[in-house]
Amino acid sequence: MKSLFAAFSLCLTSGRALSFQAVSRGYRHTAAFVSKTNVASHLFALNTGEFYGDEESELFDMGYQPQDRQCLPCPYPELNAENVVQLCMDNLLSNDEPRANAGLEVCFNFSSDQCRAALGGSLEKFIQYASNPTFGSMVGAKEWTKASVGPIIEGTNTRGAMQTVLVDVKPSNGRDRRFLWSLQRERRPPRQNCWLVHECIFVENSYLLTL
Repeated sequence: MKSLFAAFSLCLTSGRALSFQAVSRGYRHTAAFVSKTNVASHLFALNTGEFYGDEESELFDMGYQPQDRQCLPCPYPELNAENVVQLCMDNLLSNDEPRANAGLEVCFNFSSDQCRAALGGSLEKFIQYASNPTFGSMVGAKEWTKASVGPIIEGTNTRGAMQTVLVDVKPSNGRDRRFLWSLQRERRPPRQNCWLVHECIFVENSYLLTL
């Protein structure tokens, strides 16, 4: 979080609107701040764990949420589909930092309502689902790499824009696996214009679905 605090300090010093990339645990977020007052309150909230009124909702909009005085990423309109997959995969690799199943929490934060409903509707149900050998191979994996990124498919009258990201995963045990992440831009509040995970399919299973 040091880079995040450094960026806040730069805002405080300059007193100017500043777009910055906050680097935390190997990933980046982009946020904009307008005044010294707002920046000071955000810095105080992050540093002390105290949140009041608008400061709490604005921090949520930035892509962070307070929980046990630890901040985890959550949807933010400036994050693109690749950013979302990177956040999910990076956090799955270090799933129990800063607390147990924090990586799975991040994935749940970025899941669409349809995705959540298909997996039981709650974080607890999602954690149970994630214990299966296929999805579980991404949890605590040795490493992952991005294989390819599909084009953005424009939205229609009934759904938002869609994009896919293909990743290769080297599990802590067993053979390498490939997963296809499908994301969709949310059309409705409160997560309007945010890229959310619609589904994540093991590529062999995806192939079987086409037969």
